[in-house]
Amino acid sequence: MAKKITHPNLDDPLFRREMAGVVPLKTRPKTESRPPRKPIPDHLPFAVPQPSAAPDNSTLETSADGSSHRKNGIQNRTLQKLKRGRFRIEAQLDLHNMTVETARSVLLDFIATRHSESMAAVRVIHGKGLRSENGPRLKQMTRQVLRDHPLVRAYTSCKPSDGGDGAVDVLLKTS
Repeated sequence: MAKKITHPNLDDPLFRREMAGVVPLKTRPKTESRPPRKPIPDHLPFAVPQPSAAPDNSTLETSADGSSHRKNGIQNRTLQKLKRGRFRIEAQLDLHNMTVETARSVLLDFIATRHSESMAAVRVIHGKGLRSENGPRLKQMTRQVLRDHPLVRAYTSCKPSDGGDGAVDVLLKTS
């Protein structure tokens, strides 16, 4: 193996003499990194359910199949961002294996709790209802509650990779 031969840099003294009075600029280091994401907590046990709030009749748009909905004042662009998964989901609730009554009270409590924690976007997993005899009861109940709840600004079905028609991403009002 050949040894590296180092040559003295002849321009080094000249450079140092020319830069003698120069003060370097103060700049912050630039990185492309972001802080790590917080994991989405699974269904948390809740205390006594909150009484349901009065329905908000200021609805603007519901898709024909009920997969998305937005209230008055919510731009179509915001709904599109929600559909494309541009909002960070801060919490999720899984309603599998619950009765409709239990799921309704847990869902209402979940919305109230997450609103008080100033969370903007949450996910509710209700399932597709493939094994239900009378159709997807949890899915219908979830969408009806979300459509009528005054703290819900918009909701839409998730992307197929996040649960598709068996889950909804919900945009809440922030306090």
